[in-house]
Amino acid sequence: MPLIANRTQPRAEMFTTLLFAAFLSILWHYYRTGQDTTTRSFLWLLPILMLAWVNLHPGFAAGLALCGAYLLLEVLDLPFPEHRAAIRTRLHRAWPWLTSLVITTLVNPWGLNIYRVLFRQQEAQSLHNQWVVEWEGIRPSWNSLRQAIHVRDPQSAFWWLAAIALLCTAIALWRKRWGAAALLLTSLYFAIQHVRLEALFACVTVVLGGTLLDDTWHGLTAAKPEKSRKKKAVDSPRSKFPAWQPAALLLLSAALTSLTSVRCWDLITNRYYLASTQLSLFGPGISWWFPERALEFVEREKLPANIFNTYGLGGYMTWRLFPDYRDYIDSRALPFGSDLFFQAYELTVQPPESPVWEKEADARNINTIVVPLARYDGIALFPQLRNFCSSQLWRPVYLDEVSAVFLRRTPQTAALADRLQIDCDKVEFIKIDKDAPPLPRETRREKAETFNALANAAGILYSLGRYPAALMLSDAAQAIFSDNADLHLTRALILQHTGHAPEAESELRTSLALQPTEQAELVLGLLYMTQARYNDAIQLFRQSAESSNRPHHLWMLLGQADLQVNQPQPALEAFDKAEATSPFHNGGESLGANFNSMVATGRAKAWYQLGDLQQAVTFQEEAVKLAPNDAKLWSGLADLYDAQGRTAQAQQARAHSRAQQ
Repeated sequence: MPLIANRTQPRAEMFTTLLFAAFLSILWHYYRTGQDTTTRSFLWLLPILMLAWVNLHPGFAAGLALCGAYLLLEVLDLPFPEHRAAIRTRLHRAWPWLTSLVITTLVNPWGLNIYRVLFRQQEAQSLHNQWVVEWEGIRPSWNSLRQAIHVRDPQSAFWWLAAIALLCTAIALWRKRWGAAALLLTSLYFAIQHVRLEALFACVTVVLGGTLLDDTWHGLTAAKPEKSRKKKAVDSPRSKFPAWQPAALLLLSAALTSLTSVRCWDLITNRYYLASTQLSLFGPGISWWFPERALEFVEREKLPANIFNTYGLGGYMTWRLFPDYRDYIDSRALPFGSDLFFQAYELTVQPPESPVWEKEADARNINTIVVPLARYDGIALFPQLRNFCSSQLWRPVYLDEVSAVFLRRTPQTAALADRLQIDCDKVEFIKIDKDAPPLPRETRREKAETFNALANAAGILYSLGRYPAALMLSDAAQAIFSDNADLHLTRALILQHTGHAPEAESELRTSLALQPTEQAELVLGLLYMTQARYNDAIQLFRQSAESSNRPHHLWMLLGQADLQVNQPQPALEAFDKAEATSPFHNGGESLGANFNSMVATGRAKAWYQLGDLQQAVTFQEEAVKLAPNDAKLWSGLADLYDAQGRTAQAQQARAHSRAQQ
């Protein structure tokens, strides 16, 4: 259920999950019973379902794939003569419905061109695989094992279901059900390759695996034939089952009931939602991270279009503001394309007065910016909050604990911008009165909402440099719920910036104990680096990189740590891995200029330690080309030129360095 629930949120993809389950159940039932002409077939439902599917989501291709999988089941049974008559009967009854199903896919506003969409979507798949979390793969690691054995974590369902799928595959091979084994393994493979396909894998495992386990169970518990005709006594029902089976079934049922009860309790009380990185709470309503109040402000004040929004916010923007406002980008690969995806990403990391912002705002007439700031990547995806708050070109006009709105100051908007402008350093998110008594009838939902508001506000205040207020709000959030790993990470960052390194390390270790994350490991490793604990940093960066889905930054930092202990050869190996795992390819090179320059600088230092000055100069020159505005890189190049005796070029490099300071 958790795997399916993750993919049935209110978005078009939910139709693919639901209709995939229906297609699979119908085809699998027909495969098992279709040779009996007296049995009712439900294949007539397939064209009707496909008519809806092709007009709801491009995932209708999964329905066609299931039809192909059904045909594969039949083909793989052909080597067995005893099955051929049944196969002929089933195929004879099925072919009209399967053919009409394919024809039905053309009943859509685009006709045959709907298949062009699938090919164009496939062209964008490499981009999604590298940048979109739900299209990432799953890398088994020690953290995965820890999750698998965590009884109270619903996401452990994937690992349990994967084990069941492997067991059912073995049973299918033993029973010579080659097609079922192939389908189970294929679904598991795709689920490991892409998180988004876990729900479809769950459907396959439950439908096929459930049948295989049921058939095997009945086969093992069936009564044995009588050894002698003389023994005519009829076996009692009890004789069909060994004495231990009722007790075993009772214990198993009790264990599963207890597990279900605990997990349901964790969901109902919001314990799971507060402890994890979920963006929802128990019950209906809009998720707490959506900028509902910010968009209400946009409508009320009639802020001018066009609006810039971040990638993950586009779907909500369209639902909330269309047709009065159109979104800049959303999560559809079509019609936006990879170029705009990279452009939107670059804008979020560039300062407000940068040429990139000026050019894009002029080209698309962007006058308003709406960005989410809540925890779980909100601040990380908009790291320029502090600069935008002090910008003269983009004025802050709205700020709460989940979002911010900025208005471009032009001659046409000057009066509106001056009237609405706020001071980010004076915004009060939530007033804390420690002496106030608790609310008498505060519900669990209200407590959870308060916790999220406090934790979000603490993160935003940290980004604004308002550390004492951020720490106070984090204390208040922790008083409500203390087992949130992200909150401990926020507290660690605040403590680190206020000179409390030991307390920051303690908070980081608590965060990792609650839920190991790459971000917490990265921050802890950087803390080790600042304390010259390079061997600890090396061990942590290596362990994290080997289990990460996006390890390029970790490999790069590992190389930097290796250089600090004079290990240039391992450093070069780490830099090679950083470059190999980097997502800054296939159109994203411009986004990786800073990262690639750091890798090139690291290689230059490694070759310098190895005594090869020419290689060191070559890589330092590459670093300067990638980041020409970095004064430190020019200074490092000047030092290398001096070491080679190239005095004139060293002076030129130092002149460039001074010009960038």
